[in-house]
Amino acid sequence: MGKILIPRLSWLLLTCLMLSQSPLLAADATITVTKEQGGREIALKVGNILLIELPGKGGTGYSWLVEAAGAPYLKLMDHTTRQLKEGRLGGPDRLGGPVMQVWRFKATQPGACEIKIAYYRPWEGVGKAVDHFRLKLHIE
Repeated sequence: MGKILIPRLSWLLLTCLMLSQSPLLAADATITVTKEQGGREIALKVGNILLIELPGKGGTGYSWLVEAAGAPYLKLMDHTTRQLKEGRLGGPDRLGGPVMQVWRFKATQPGACEIKIAYYRPWEGVGKAVDHFRLKLHIE
């Protein structure tokens, strides 16, 4: 009996996994991308939320600014900047302290697009950017 029961249980488990929806494939899934993942290609489904988190230094004048936002395939929902906690050297309100800029996009229609974000001082212009972030997206 044990020889028959194990293959049947395995088959039942495999069937359940194949028929269930993975949370990563759900239409309302949230995918978070960090600086280290820049330059990659990512697949999304219509309805997915894309969070992009990029670190910076507050009070320096430098900021991450979006050059290309993937329209009309993506809709920018919001953009926030938050202070990060620091170690022994000072609190989060210290000039030049670390910050995290976060963009929240929603995939609105199928297609391919690219997000481009540059780190520069707005008064100096994008030509003086000291860093760049790019992400290619394929939306189904």
